[in-house]
Amino acid sequence: MFNATLRFDLGDDTNALRDLVHDWAQTRVRPMAQQIDADNLFPAELWSEMGALGLLGVTVPAEFGGAGMSYLAHTVAVEEIARASASVALSYGAHSNLCVNQINLNGSPAQKQAFLPKLVSGDHVGALAMSEAGAGSDVVSISLRADKRNDHYRLNGNKYWITNGPGAQTLIVYAKTDPDAGAKGITAFLIDKDMAGFSTSPHFDKLGMHGSNTAELIFDDVAVPFDNVLGAEGRGAGFLADAPVARIFRDAKLMEIGAGTSEIRRMLIGREMMGAM
Repeated sequence: MFNATLRFDLGDDTNALRDLVHDWAQTRVRPMAQQIDADNLFPAELWSEMGALGLLGVTVPAEFGGAGMSYLAHTVAVEEIARASASVALSYGAHSNLCVNQINLNGSPAQKQAFLPKLVSGDHVGALAMSEAGAGSDVVSISLRADKRNDHYRLNGNKYWITNGPGAQTLIVYAKTDPDAGAKGITAFLIDKDMAGFSTSPHFDKLGMHGSNTAELIFDDVAVPFDNVLGAEGRGAGFLADAPVARIFRDAKLMEIGAGTSEIRRMLIGREMMGAM
């Protein structure tokens, strides 16, 4: 006889995180969501608020200021923020997952110590730059060049449609170090916005996701020290594919869309039923 039961409880810690994020997002973010969309601008003060709540380093160990929780917990945080504002959730995910989590997974101890604490606190905003005008999900087609010199690389080219690009202090940037090596010729670099030769375009006025600041990144002979290579030369294209969070985060965004549609459907059905009574 089959006596086993299925348990869908997320655990005390993750449930507590869900309640925390839900309360904050509904109280703080939801009332300003319409204005965020109208202004087409991310409210900068939310970064420090999310940092104080421990949301910017959910998967980061405590030694760097993080919560040391699971990808599931991070996905729950994304879901709850998205209930209040998809734009805020998009920028949050780009910071906490694409930037912070990649440094946590692939950074050296020195890089983690140098970059994670301020990203986790919200003092610095993070971004990841892979897309270009002629290369989206096909990372092998990127054209941003990183030419090796005696003690540094020189980056020249552009990135496009970069979430958090206008305000990010720390950016993970993918560039070609060996154009003839395909995916093995792509390297990830840690870029500081104050590096000479680096600049951004004005914030794009997009069709949707207003409030999630997006821009073009411009690299004009930017000198990047060898110490700022994330992982190893030629390993950049493998980072997102290797990390389980890539799949989890993608599937979470699909679930958010479906869950939001279901909630709207339930509201409309409820109104019809109440109106008929």
